[in-house]
Amino acid sequence: MTATLQTFTRALLTPDLSFRTLTDARAVCGADGLPQLMRTTRFAEAEITHDGRRWLLFLPLSPAALYGVERVESRLRKLRTDCLTEYRILPDELLWYDTTGKPCRTSLVIEHLPAGCSFDEAPGCASAEELLRALDTLQQALRELHFSHNNLRAENLRWAAGRFIPIRYHDARFDTPGRDDEAFGQLRERILQCTGGPQVSDAATPYTALRPLDGHRWTSHLFEGLVCVEDDAGYGYVDAQNRPVIAPRFRWAGDFHEGRAEVETDTGMGLIDKQGRYIIPPEYEIVEYDPAESVVRVRQHGRWALYDYLGRRLTEFGAVEP
Repeated sequence: MTATLQTFTRALLTPDLSFRTLTDARAVCGADGLPQLMRTTRFAEAEITHDGRRWLLFLPLSPAALYGVERVESRLRKLRTDCLTEYRILPDELLWYDTTGKPCRTSLVIEHLPAGCSFDEAPGCASAEELLRALDTLQQALRELHFSHNNLRAENLRWAAGRFIPIRYHDARFDTPGRDDEAFGQLRERILQCTGGPQVSDAATPYTALRPLDGHRWTSHLFEGLVCVEDDAGYGYVDAQNRPVIAPRFRWAGDFHEGRAEVETDTGMGLIDKQGRYIIPPEYEIVEYDPAESVVRVRQHGRWALYDYLGRRLTEFGAVEP
């Protein structure tokens, strides 16, 4: 069982009672006095101040989300670079209580938010030439580190002291240089547009925007014709016209990529197709699909195995490294 958004909100309002180390944290709040939360399929996010610095604090919404962070954090600890910011796990940081009153603890993820401004504000601080050079410098530095952000877009870049610093490393990969090349190209086009340079068409985003979908507690974006939504009954999927496609029967669900989506039920994590059929049954601790390689990493009892796109096991459990 994982903590909810309501639990996260309550903790941000009572940090001295809810957090293990962030007892002095103060969340950025809206006009209603409540913490301003941003949410994706894998994380809930809040901006806080702690120990005199600004941070992004993330609540993982699924076991796979935290596992991905563990892989990234373990590699980042070995790097010596100033082109990436501090990003780490706070083990058992959040104290909360389940419906029976039993105390539970959940690990959170924290990332330093560099001083400066957003990508879209950067053209007001520097020339197009300077911004483009900064992107070139960052691209080369990430290549030398064998680091791919894997979700590099304007929202995930900060302009600080004459350089761009990427944030939100949840999807990062190592030893795969070049994955961000297309994203860098789109960012360069965006700078030229914002600074009055040659006009180019907007680059495709990783998802398709659509009108707001009513009647749901939360909605993701349109991926491959389907939108992941959360209703009172759980997570499910609708189409672009808000018509139900896969009933809301999951405790958590991810977006579709290459016709596959990770889901979680009371019995564990699994993988489904776009008809809602299980490709891998929901009986594992972690299921993580990699659309770039069409393989699935599956963990059971702490041991890992690989499955293929059709759900066939490729290796024995224990034959794959974490």
